[in-house]
Amino acid sequence: MIGYRPKVIGLGTISLDTIEIGGHAEKDVLGGSALYFGAAARLFSDVTLLGVVGTDFPSSKLDRFNEINIDTSGISTRAGETFRWHVRYESNGERNTLSTNRPSALGQPSIPELRYRPDALFLGSTDPSIQASVLSDLGQPSLVVLDTMSHWIRDRREDFNMIACCADVVLLNSKEAGLLGDGDHRSAVAQILEGGCSWVVIKQGDQGAVAFSQEKSVSVSSVLPRYVTDPTGAGDAFAGGLVSALA
Repeated sequence: MIGYRPKVIGLGTISLDTIEIGGHAEKDVLGGSALYFGAAARLFSDVTLLGVVGTDFPSSKLDRFNEINIDTSGISTRAGETFRWHVRYESNGERNTLSTNRPSALGQPSIPELRYRPDALFLGSTDPSIQASVLSDLGQPSLVVLDTMSHWIRDRREDFNMIACCADVVLLNSKEAGLLGDGDHRSAVAQILEGGCSWVVIKQGDQGAVAFSQEKSVSVSSVLPRYVTDPTGAGDAFAGGLVSALA
C-alpha cells in the first residue's frame, strides 16, 4: 500500500555503555539492541520500543528518540541498576568485552496499550523467557524476527529453540551459527528450519549476509564504509532495516 508505514514493535536491551576504540574511551554512551534497532527501523516504519531501565537511567537520553517519532512508552523504569556493557575494540577490529552488568531483577517490560495490531515484532537479544512472554502477550504478528547471542545459545539452548520455532526469521552471526551447529553453519540452519522457521539469516560482518530457506539461499554482499567510528550495534541496525523492509 503506497504511503503506508508498517507498525513495528522492537523488544531489546537498553544500556549505558563504556566504549574504548582507537585509544579513546566514552562512558555511559546510550546503547542496547532496542535502541539501535529502533533508530534504523523508524526510517520506514512506525516503531514502538519495549525495554527496561533502572532508576539510575537519565530519562533525558531518550529525548532524541522521541523527537524522531520513536514511541518510547514501552520502556519501563524499575528499581535497580541499568544494564551496563564495557567493550574495547582492538586495532584489528576484534571486540573484547571487558565487563557486563546484566541485572536480572529488572524483569520484563510492561507493554503499553496499543492503538493498532503490530505488523511485525522484533525479539531482540535478551532473556528468552522475556522474549516468550512478550510474544505471548502480543499474539502472533504477521512477521516475527528473532535475534539472539552466544550466551543464550550456550546456556539456554532449549529456550532458544522454543522461541525459534515461533519465529518467521532467525538472525545469527557466524559465531552463533557455529555454536548452534557445533562448528557447522549449515547444521545450525537445518535445525532451525526443521523447527518451522521460514528463514535463517547469517550475518557475516564485512562479508555481507546469507539467508536460507528450505528451498533456496540468498547471498548479499556488504557495502564497506569509508570510515568506521564505532561498530557497536551494527547487527541490531541491520535487523531494523530488515524488519522494516519485510513488514
